[in-house]
Amino acid sequence: MSMDMGMTIKKRANHKRWLICCVALATTRSLAADTEFTPYVGGGFTYTDNIDRTAEDRQGSLISDLSAGITTDIQGADGNIDLDYELNQLFFSHDSNENETYQTLSFAADKGISRTGFRVEAAASIENIARAVDQNANADIVSGDTIENKDASVGVSYRSNPRSKVDLTARAYTDIVNNEDDIGNYNGYGAEFSFANGESVKKLFWQIDASYQYKESKDNDDDTAITLYRQDIGFQTLSGWVPLVRFNFEDYEGTSDADSADTLSWGPGVQYFWTKRSYLELSYNFSEDDNNSDFWAGAIHINPTPRTRILAAYDKRFYGDAYELLLSHRSRRITNSIRYTEEAVSFDRDLFSSDSTVEEISLSRRLEWTTVLTGRRTDYELNIFHDEREALNATADEQNDEVDGIGIAVRHRLSRRFSLAGRFDYDYYQFISRTRPTQNDYYRIYELEGKYQINKQLTSSFGIEHNNKSSSFASNSYDETRIFIDIRMQL
Repeated sequence: MSMDMGMTIKKRANHKRWLICCVALATTRSLAADTEFTPYVGGGFTYTDNIDRTAEDRQGSLISDLSAGITTDIQGADGNIDLDYELNQLFFSHDSNENETYQTLSFAADKGISRTGFRVEAAASIENIARAVDQNANADIVSGDTIENKDASVGVSYRSNPRSKVDLTARAYTDIVNNEDDIGNYNGYGAEFSFANGESVKKLFWQIDASYQYKESKDNDDDTAITLYRQDIGFQTLSGWVPLVRFNFEDYEGTSDADSADTLSWGPGVQYFWTKRSYLELSYNFSEDDNNSDFWAGAIHINPTPRTRILAAYDKRFYGDAYELLLSHRSRRITNSIRYTEEAVSFDRDLFSSDSTVEEISLSRRLEWTTVLTGRRTDYELNIFHDEREALNATADEQNDEVDGIGIAVRHRLSRRFSLAGRFDYDYYQFISRTRPTQNDYYRIYELEGKYQINKQLTSSFGIEHNNKSSSFASNSYDETRIFIDIRMQL
């Protein structure tokens, strides 16, 4: 089964009501809008020499795939709808009991309300994710070891006119998540707003950002609430100096005292602008909680052009030292971005391992470097990343899960109809447990794919893929080679 650069794994599903609702909404809106509606069908074969991805007793299988889907783009008056849906039926030669139907869905819609500044929005997705990354982080619908994840949200947002005295953005939403294995299912809601001085205000400066997020488990009594508030108020001066006062508050109400915390700090600071968009910031903060002592904080923002931005910041949060980094630059042929973020999360299946308590609040750190070079006939992509999930509960069994990875992809167009693509992915996972030995897993993926456009409606892809996993737990290691061919026809 071919995988284009940037494509996600095909998904599994048991219900059709998601598609029915989305198509009904798309049909209603299309009466007075520009609509692109592209249905398609397809099919293909994949042969694997290790269907169960086991270290021993390898079993081969020929998998037949029948698919159908639609892509829809509706652009209306101050609104739009995007819908991508695909249904796959797989047939396995080694065991017909493994035959299964899968689907994937990506849906987003928003609509302005009569030039009031308000917008309503809705989103939904269905995707298959690894059941547990310590078992098989590269699980897909051919190998199994996946669970279906469904997410749906509805919200309303507001944006004022930033050229007036007030620049206000606000949003309220509700969110529902269902996982096939019932781990991490929740109902949630939240709100967020940003309140700043408008462009017409010349003497004062203020920036207030706040958010609230509540999640309640659908399967037990666990719930979490996260409240964040930051406020900067100061005076604008002709010389570019902006004296200000900072105020930061965070409150985390987790499933127990072990993953609950709050922090409060305030203090004077100053910003110096040497251009309209570039400045330095330094502040001294008095801590009003037991987590941190008084501290210095600082940041540098460099934004010489709309295509180039640099941000580096140091602060303190409830867990101690906190950092943020962003370097981004775009030119005609190259896009380069480096980003580092830290945030507290709950009910999150990213980096979920077998003994994790997904409902608890944990600390997530992510560093990602992406470079894309677009040539006349050849495109290159480099992605380097580090993900880490740290438990705040010192008694939790799974204390720290992390992954380091690098991906390289190249696509070359030999002609208007024929292209070749190759990719290499290397990922290193480490799982640190309080009760078990540390687990180290190494994943390597090599793929070569060809794509040929037979005519405007008909496209074929074919290729070979090799998957290798070596683990400190030998029974988790495997080698697998796949050969695939697919064909897709637009209707």
